Amino acid sequence: MATKKKKRTKVVCTACKKTSYFTNKTKQVEDKLEMSKFCKECKKHTTFKEVKR
Repeated sequence: MATKKKKRTKVVCTACKKTSYFTNKTKQVEDKLEMSKFCKECKKHTTFKEVKR
């Protein structure tokens, strides 16, 4: 029996606008994701926001 795929979302750095992370998002979460991660381009911790694919 086939299973449904989880919805992958792309998150981009707010400082340099580069994509370096993808994450799974549940259906219960309706608002946009925002998290603090390490950016490989900026070489520091910045805020990452969800964008449309």
